[in-house]
Amino acid sequence: MYDLKWSAAEKKLARRVFEAALTAELAEIMADFKARAAAVTEPHEMWPIQEYLQRKQREIDRKYDYRYSQLHLVFAQLIRQGRVQQAQLAGLSEEKRADIWRIASR
Repeated sequence: MYDLKWSAAEKKLARRVFEAALTAELAEIMADFKARAAAVTEPHEMWPIQEYLQRKQREIDRKYDYRYSQLHLVFAQLIRQGRVQQAQLAGLSEEKRADIWRIASR
């Protein structure tokens, strides 16, 4: 599965789905950050926000890996989290979609 070839059309679709999921998740984090920052009333309340952002950055960096050898795992995780729907991957080969769904179903 890791050596599957990606057609130009599949690469374009994968990039679009990947970027949409990443953009949406970053928007959620940003909204949460803004709400947390707006609630700060004392200087010592800033540091937990910094820790929150660092934790979220590590999670994003681990989750969103756009190497073709990893995309089936990334998409499976995003499906499990409800960030990607199976229908969004309809342009991928049957083999890739089956592998993604198999992993997502674990």
